[in-house]
Amino acid sequence: MANTYKDCPKCAAKKFVYVWEAPVRISHWLNFFSIIILSFTGLYIHYPFISASSRYGVYVMGTIRYVHYLVGVIFAFSVLLRLFWLFVGNKYASWHSFSNPFKKEDRKIFFSYLKYYTFLEKEPPHTLGHNPVALVAYIVLFNLFILQIITGFALWAQADPNSTLYSLTSWVFSIASNQWVRFFHYLVMYLIAGFVINHLYSAVIFDFKTQSGEISSIFSGWKPERNH
Repeated sequence: MANTYKDCPKCAAKKFVYVWEAPVRISHWLNFFSIIILSFTGLYIHYPFISASSRYGVYVMGTIRYVHYLVGVIFAFSVLLRLFWLFVGNKYASWHSFSNPFKKEDRKIFFSYLKYYTFLEKEPPHTLGHNPVALVAYIVLFNLFILQIITGFALWAQADPNSTLYSLTSWVFSIASNQWVRFFHYLVMYLIAGFVINHLYSAVIFDFKTQSGEISSIFSGWKPERNH
C-alpha cells in the first residue's frame, strides 16, 4: 500500500496545495449570497408585487429596501476585501497570477483554455489558481461589481442630499439622469446573474471532467496538484 503520492503513480494527484486563503473564500461566499439577496430584493423594488393592503403588512417596501441597503453595504465590504487581497494574497489570489500576453507560454495556455471552453480541445493544461480565460471573466465581473456599488450608493444617497454619501456619489448624476442610472443598475443585475449561472455550471462540469478540485477547494482552500 502506497504511503505517499510519489509511491502511487496512478493517483490523480501528487500532493495538495493550499490555494485559496480564508479571506478569498470568505469574500467568495459573501459575494455569492449577497448577489442572491440583492437580486431578489432589487427585483421587488423594481416590481413591487405585494400590495400594501395585503396580510404581509403595510411596510413591505421599506423592509425590502432596508435589507437591500444592508446587504449592499456587506457586499461592498466583501468586494473591497477581495480587491485588498489582490495585493497581499498568495500567488494564486494576487495580481501575480495574471497572465502576461507578451509571454508565449501564457498565450499558449490562454488559447488552450479558450479552445476547451469552445469545445475545440478535450483537456486543457492543469492550473492551480484561476485559469487565464476565467481570470479575464472575473476582471470584467469585478468591474461590474464596482459600477453596481457606485450606482447603488448614489441612488441610495438621494434620500438625503445633505449627506456625506451624496457628496461622494452625486457626480454619477452629472453623467446620467436618475432614471438612466436606475436602468443601468437594474440591467447590470441581469449580467451578474447570468455570470453566476454560468459560473456554477462551468465549475461543476470542469471539476467533474478534470478532477481539479474546483468545488471542494472553495470550501477547504486546498487543490490537488495532478500527476498529468
